[in-house]
Amino acid sequence: MIMEQIQAGSSVESACRKCKTVTDHHVVVMLDDKIGKVQCKVCSGKHAYRPPKEEPLPKAPRVKKAAAGKKAVAPKKLSPEVTAHWEKMVQTTPQENMLPYSMSGAFQPGDVISHTTFGPGYVQQFIKPNMIEVLFQDSVKKLRCCA
Repeated sequence: MIMEQIQAGSSVESACRKCKTVTDHHVVVMLDDKIGKVQCKVCSGKHAYRPPKEEPLPKAPRVKKAAAGKKAVAPKKLSPEVTAHWEKMVQTTPQENMLPYSMSGAFQPGDVISHTTFGPGYVQQFIKPNMIEVLFQDSVKKLRCCA
C-alpha cells in the first residue's frame, strides 16, 4: 500500500470551528513536513490545521476543594435569645401587615417583611445608602432596598 504524500493542495480532514465538526479541507500552507494552514471545503474558512480528535472520554465529576490554608466555615447558629426575639416580632405581626420584600421597597427598623425565599423577617437596622439588615428565623441577612 502506497501512502500519498501530503502537500499543498492535498485533501485532509480537519476540525473546523466555524462548521463545528470535522470536514474535508484543502492544505494551503506546509511548514516543513507538517500541515500549517488549511481551507474548509464547506465554509471556505482558512485556519490552522487541527487534526480530527478521537471521541472525548467522559469527564469525572469535579470535587470542590477548600482553598489552600482555609477551612470551610459552617454558618453561625443564632443564639436562643435572638431566635426568641424573632419569634416574638414575627408572631405578633399578622400576615396581612407584613410588608412584601422588594429591592425597590422602602423599609425602616422594626418593619416585619415577607421574603419569597427566606420567609418572614424582622428589619433590625437601615444601613446607608440602600441596605437593610434583616433577622430571619435561621440567620441575619443584608438586603438591598430603596433609600
